[in-house]
Amino acid sequence: MSYITPLTEVTDTFHKASDSLTQFFSEQGKEDNDMLYAFDEIDKFLSSAQSRAGDMAQLSVFNARANELILLVDRLMVFASNLKHKKSFALLEDFLLQFVLWFASAGGKITSLIPVVNLIAARSNRLREAIELKQLMAEIEIIINATAAFIQEDMDDRDPGRPWRVLLLNYAITATRTHKPELMDKAFQLLIHHLPDDLKQFFSEGMSQMVALDYPDSVKEVMQRYYQQYALKNIKNN
Repeated sequence: MSYITPLTEVTDTFHKASDSLTQFFSEQGKEDNDMLYAFDEIDKFLSSAQSRAGDMAQLSVFNARANELILLVDRLMVFASNLKHKKSFALLEDFLLQFVLWFASAGGKITSLIPVVNLIAARSNRLREAIELKQLMAEIEIIINATAAFIQEDMDDRDPGRPWRVLLLNYAITATRTHKPELMDKAFQLLIHHLPDDLKQFFSEGMSQMVALDYPDSVKEVMQRYYQQYALKNIKNN
């Protein structure tokens, strides 16, 4: 199943969002130049994206401009949130996710990761159905694979809020909430590889959640296995 929206549909979502905000201001007899500038820059990028050439010089420009677009959309989302305009905020949120997934499929490398991580966290907290969580997990995996190498190689554990760490933890939490042991195994292996210093805390907290939220036995068994291997041994050794 593909989770990549065609660029034409991505662009359509953006136009729905920009039209929604523009109409909101028009009805009040106002306009905002920063907002209009952001709309124009995003529109220009989307119009030119299909025709980009594949040489490395242009790929570098493509990456830079796409990551600037991510930041522009994030600013627009803050703007819409401050205005309490829920419709345009929701459309911008949909557009950002669609765009990031399309960008990843086009060979792009994400360097503006914070807005994407914030979006994923908010989306994960809202979802309840297993099929939706499974789809989100697949989308997070695409984003993980498209994250720039220098971000993936960041092992600075002095900053617990660094976006790479938060993204991987959300991936594992989302996998747990699907109640699918095979998806949990997949996500936990990624944690083991990238965040070895977080394993004790993650699996200890995971075991606490198993009891508090009454997870199915099959889910508890997976968490118990990883807890014993990566948390309980460390607790005993300390």
